[in-house]
Amino acid sequence: MKHIEAYADLALAKGINLKAQEDLLINAPIDAAPFVEALVKLAYERFNSGTVHVNWNDATISRHKLKHASEQVLGDVPNYVLARYDTMIKRGAAVLNISSSLPGAMRDINPSRLRKASELTAPKVRPFDQKMYNELKWCVVPYPNKTWATRVYPKLKEDEAYDKLVDAFIYMMHLDEKHPRRAWDAAIDNLERRRKRLNERNYQSLRFRSQQTQLDIALPENHRFVGALHDHKRGAFLRQMPDYRLYTSPHKYGVEGALRITAPVNVRGQFLKPFTVRFEEGRVKHVMSDQQDAIDRLFKLDDGASYLGKIALVGDDSPIANLKTYYSMQMLDVNIGCHVAFGQADPKTLHGGHKLNRQGLEEAGLNHSRIHVDAIFQSPDLKVYGIDADGVEELIIDQGAYTGEFA
Repeated sequence: MKHIEAYADLALAKGINLKAQEDLLINAPIDAAPFVEALVKLAYERFNSGTVHVNWNDATISRHKLKHASEQVLGDVPNYVLARYDTMIKRGAAVLNISSSLPGAMRDINPSRLRKASELTAPKVRPFDQKMYNELKWCVVPYPNKTWATRVYPKLKEDEAYDKLVDAFIYMMHLDEKHPRRAWDAAIDNLERRRKRLNERNYQSLRFRSQQTQLDIALPENHRFVGALHDHKRGAFLRQMPDYRLYTSPHKYGVEGALRITAPVNVRGQFLKPFTVRFEEGRVKHVMSDQQDAIDRLFKLDDGASYLGKIALVGDDSPIANLKTYYSMQMLDVNIGCHVAFGQADPKTLHGGHKLNRQGLEEAGLNHSRIHVDAIFQSPDLKVYGIDADGVEELIIDQGAYTGEFA
């Protein structure tokens, strides 16, 4: 990949903000080996890091286990795996996760097998995942591969598709600019400016209007908008790159109206075509789709699956929005435009939320679910309004672009 060293530098400097003598854990697919080599080299050579630990993974190998292993094996999490998690937490390692999509890798796996594997392993790894999520600096970055490229650009030959995907990465990551670090600083500063204004306004609700969407979302008391930048005692970091979202949690029971999902929705490797949902008192009450059974299964996964856990604002100055391409990877596609998430809410979107248990979060209006599925509803005519305590509305986004003081 072109500019691979500049990309590695950005991931370490701006993504996880790696410090001298700080351990680094890299979780990576095998096909990202050249990128991992660049990361390890720079971590030691330029950042004077602590020990770099590399944990390799491969979707095709995971596929064989999910398809053929016994139920006992599906739920097996060896002690050495848990010990590794525990060691990284105790060392305070920075964690860099590399995501490289392999579309269709799990297509022929029975969904019940996927659910069973998750149900069996989640209780064992969840305590460590939660500690890493809450205590460590961590970031997810994408890396291109040829299989993925042909999914994104099916009309091109494999090499041409890959080159085009790489060029898209270079653009969305600002790698073609003279000073990529400065470009990221400018982008994050702009997002932070908007985030602070949204929080100063302390809107009581958000209103979304387009030809197909007429949705009103009440916001919990003490809500706050969260952006790409996250504070940490060892320095602020980005949870994913790229990330041009500003998001908060809806009040679980305060969502009313119709929402038109405009892009495919990825549910455990199955892509659902655009559909329309209608909410009453927060819950999905009616669905209009020609994939009714699959969507019904999504909303019946647990009690919280048919409620919203996130509402995110994205302006058309997002480089990914400008590319006007769907990448079949959630972390990229959520930067195309405004979106919701069905399922789990993020406690960090509530002031003091990290101190509350599940009951306290639910009493505050945040939804709880085992799933968190993003769904984009961007359209050229979309308008987004913030409504204050007196019922006065302010236009935030007009036809995809931030407007007024948010521009």
